[in-house]
Order: sequence, then C-alpha cells, then structure tokens
Amino acid sequence: MSNQKEYPKLTIEQVIDLVIAGKSAEGLRERTLRDYRKDWKYFVTGLEKNYEIETVDELSPQIFRDDINYLKYDAPKYDGHKYIQSGQGIGLSDTTINIRLRVYRAMFNFLQWEDLIEVNPMSGVRLLKQDIDLTNCFIDDEVKEVLREPNQRDYVGFRDYVAMVLLVDRGIRANELLGLRAGDIDFQTRFITRGKSWLVVTK
Repeated sequence: MSNQKEYPKLTIEQVIDLVIAGKSAEGLRERTLRDYRKDWKYFVTGLEKNYEIETVDELSPQIFRDDINYLKYDAPKYDGHKYIQSGQGIGLSDTTINIRLRVYRAMFNFLQWEDLIEVNPMSGVRLLKQDIDLTNCFIDDEVKEVLREPNQRDYVGFRDYVAMVLLVDRGIRANELLGLRAGDIDFQTRFITRGKSWLVVTK
C-alpha cells in the first residue's frame, strides 16, 4: 500500500480562484487581488495560444522562461490596456516583466504552502536583472551613519529604522512606504504588495 500523497489535479482556472480566496481571507486589499487576476489573465492568454495545458502539474519552469522571452522581445506594448492603445512598440520593460513574475511566484508559493501542488513550477525561474543607476548615491559609510541615527530602543526610533531599511534595501518610493497597511503584507510568502505597479519581496 502506497503512502505517497495524491495531489489534486488543479485546472488553470482553479489556480486563480484558490489564490484569490486564500489571499482575500488573509486580508489583502481588493486592489491587490485585482492585480493578481489581471497578471494571471495575461499569462493564461499566452498559455492558451502556445500550449495545450489543462492542469497545473503540466506547467514547468521552461514554460515561464518562454513567457519571459515573449514578453521581452515580442509582446506588443499596452496590449489589452484599458486606456492606452496597443501598437506603440514591441517588448515590455524588465520592470513590468518582473512585476508579473513576482505575482506568479507569490501565487505558486501560496499553493505550495497550502500543500495543493507537489512541484512549484516557478522554482528556479529568476527575475530579470535590471540596471541600477548608481549616480548621486550615498557611499556605504554614509548609509551606515544614517541608519545609526534612529533610537531603536523606542517605538518611534525602531519604526523609523525599519522604514529606512525598506527604502534602502527594497527601493520602494517614500509615498508607497507611507501608504503601507497591515493588509499589504503577506507573512506566509513574505511579500509586501502595494498598488498596481510594484510588488516587493522581503527577506
């Protein structure tokens, strides 16, 4: 008698329903949930054009890498955008592609955490490397000096220190940081999500 666990045969459509239900129960904002739906729809549309895949266990890292190549070199910009007409060039920005990859990673991390999939198809799929503008930056010693300023022994000082580390380490904007709420933090997958344009992985 085999003790091997049998995983459910989740359809591609079931993935987003399960993730949205779980994330909604965790308190994620509706705005963030809409972004999950939108980005998953982009992926599924491409999947249907190029593959005959019905269940999640048929997905592989290579399929996501093929999607990355399509988005970077062949996808029409603003295709399907509500307000901007497509036909304004080919190839999405690395930032846009990475936003989608982070969403997919969060989704499959959730399914894996819930023990709904045996293999995470996003495992080994890396984000695109992005050039960083190093002009007009603090040197290391200056950053350390700034981080030493808050008194971490009281609430306000520790709060300021955490905010500064987020700004330095994750590169979010000040207005995005100030707008963070508890519902924007996914403690299980260790993601911070906010707005329609970014998703930040925490350590």
